[in-house]
Amino acid sequence: MASVACVGMTVHDRILSVPFLPAEATKLYASAVAEAGGGPAATAAVAIVGLSGTARLFGRVGADDTGRLIRAELLRYGVDAAGVAELEGAQSAWSAVAVDPAGERLILNFPGHGLQVEPAWIGADALAGCGAILVDMGWPLGAARALAIAGEHGIPAVLDADLGPLPEASALIDHAGHVVFSEPALRHHSGQPEPEAGLRALRSRLPRTTLGVTIGPQGYLWLEGDAVRHLTPPRVAVVDTLGAGDVFHGAYALALAEGAGIAQAARFAVAAATLKCARPGGRAGVPSRPEVEALLAQPW
Repeated sequence: MASVACVGMTVHDRILSVPFLPAEATKLYASAVAEAGGGPAATAAVAIVGLSGTARLFGRVGADDTGRLIRAELLRYGVDAAGVAELEGAQSAWSAVAVDPAGERLILNFPGHGLQVEPAWIGADALAGCGAILVDMGWPLGAARALAIAGEHGIPAVLDADLGPLPEASALIDHAGHVVFSEPALRHHSGQPEPEAGLRALRSRLPRTTLGVTIGPQGYLWLEGDAVRHLTPPRVAVVDTLGAGDVFHGAYALALAEGAGIAQAARFAVAAATLKCARPGGRAGVPSRPEVEALLAQPW
């Protein structure tokens, strides 16, 4: 099995099913509540295991009840969490997530306190044997260390480029071989309102980087050199989009670790994220490898 090292945020989510997402200050009553782990890198690691890869997660939690919940759930999913450090005096990250009947979500995130520490436990030995590295923007110090090691050892490196609370994280864009943006993050970093224009605006700055953007129900758009490529996902009844982007990034990194080309990795990731959207829950909705392969075998 191919192995991916994931570096970044580890979060505990409290997920509420609500009748609608509010546009103004109000009080909503939820019809259901669930608790699960979250965070881009951590959920991507769970997806990688679900897709028949192995995942090593490097991150930080506080020495608190939330941190213990986070680590225990990762272990239940089969993620190697030995690289998740427990920090005395720190507070673990958590999110409140509202999900409406259409599967759209509103996330309120507390990124934790005292977690932005030097990644002394991430070295070349810790990443040995990994076929790819995936980092998010939640822990810039750890991500920068992992990307530097990837560059030194020729390991494919993927950056999940999303909006985050730390402005210094934007520098990570210059150091990954594959940068996959969310639409809001691409608009922010490129200054362009449309996805294709945003990717092209960044091309001169990043001439050798594979640049892509996830565009919700329209799928995935990326540049190979100066050529624009677009994958439209198969149509499904959307139940819950929570974690879909994280599943995409995990699947994409796993495909690269297995030796797939860019187009093949993109199609694998789109299929995995599409299936995730068709079922409830974040990590609970991660598809299996046979399910993804069955969808890939169909024309779309």
